[in-house]
Formats: sequence, C-alpha cells, structure tokens
Amino acid sequence: MKVSTTDPEKLAHELGVTIFEHDTGEKGRYYGYGIISLRRGLGYRARRCTLAHELAHYILDHNPRATGWWKERQENAADQWAADLLITPERYRDAENTHGPHSGAIALELGVTTHVINTWRNHYQRKTA
Repeated sequence: MKVSTTDPEKLAHELGVTIFEHDTGEKGRYYGYGIISLRRGLGYRARRCTLAHELAHYILDHNPRATGWWKERQENAADQWAADLLITPERYRDAENTHGPHSGAIALELGVTTHVINTWRNHYQRKTA
C-alpha cells in the first residue's frame, strides 16, 4: 500500500482508523477492524512510533489474535513497516552526517525512538546489501 504521508496521526485519519487511549500496560495494541489503543501519557516520539507500529498491523492485515512464532513474525514486520514510514534514507543520512552513528542523537533528530533507528538500520542494510 502506497501511503501519502509520513505522519502516523494524519495517516490514521486518512484510513479511518479509530484511536482510543488506555491508562496502563502496553504502549499500544491493534484490536483488528481498524481499532487501535495507545497508552495515555506517551511522549511525542513514543506515541508517534507506537502509532506507526500499530498502523502497520492494520495495513498489513495482521491477525491480532496471533500467538507464538506467527505473532513474532507480525511484530517484526510491523516494526520494519513503521521504521520505513518514519525514516527516509535521505533524512537518516543527514542526521548521521550531523551526529555520527550515535543512535540516541539520530533518533532525537528524526523524532523517533532508538528502537525504530535500530530496526531501520537493520532493514535498510539488508535491502541495500
């Protein structure tokens, strides 16, 4: 699916996804049928990355009831999709040129978490190898 924006909030709106908030527990959950819950109080970067990850489950038509290796496979695919949504090779290159290879500084520059940076690095290296 080709998306028209790298802003997960805008993308959720365009797709007609319903987002609600919960108070404790996991950062996010995709319930199926275009329903996502995000933990209340997440910071900007954590909310942005969590929403992108949960949107990936929706876009990739994942089964929210999956378990075991299938769930792990879906989680990895959602991580990769979210990283590709939030980071372009050009923006990553510019941030790395400014900050060197430091994951934390690059993540801050790009408005993502270090988990997303590391996922993007691993995925991008495999795509270009």
